[in-house]
Amino acid sequence: MKAKELIEKLIWQENELYNLYKLGETFALFERPELRDVFTLIAEEELRHGETLRGLLKEGTLEGLIVDYMDELSLEPVLSDKRAEPESLEELVVEAVLREKHAYEMYSKLAELLESPFNDLFVHIAREELTHAYRLKLIYESL
Repeated sequence: MKAKELIEKLIWQENELYNLYKLGETFALFERPELRDVFTLIAEEELRHGETLRGLLKEGTLEGLIVDYMDELSLEPVLSDKRAEPESLEELVVEAVLREKHAYEMYSKLAELLESPFNDLFVHIAREELTHAYRLKLIYESL
């Protein structure tokens, strides 16, 4: 896999998470209205992650940096995620936690491998993904 493909896969994952959280807004609207704002906030953050990655892909800078480390990245979790089709709020939260874990791990690995300013960027995104997982865990416990 080339670095460009990895970045495109990460963009796809961010888009999938965005879509999950928009669906979460809908589920929450009918099942748990008090959770709607949480899903909206997380969706906006995932959208921003995708836009950031698109910008890096467009610049092409990141591709040259990652290519040397492709063998060190464990890509299996990122590559194995397929489109989610949850039928309930609980299924959605479980799926989202798993995807957030995969995203956190990948961004953390990228942060370890790259130097400034990219490692700072990926540390920031990884922390946001971890925060998303924590919020989702709290939601799951309240269901």
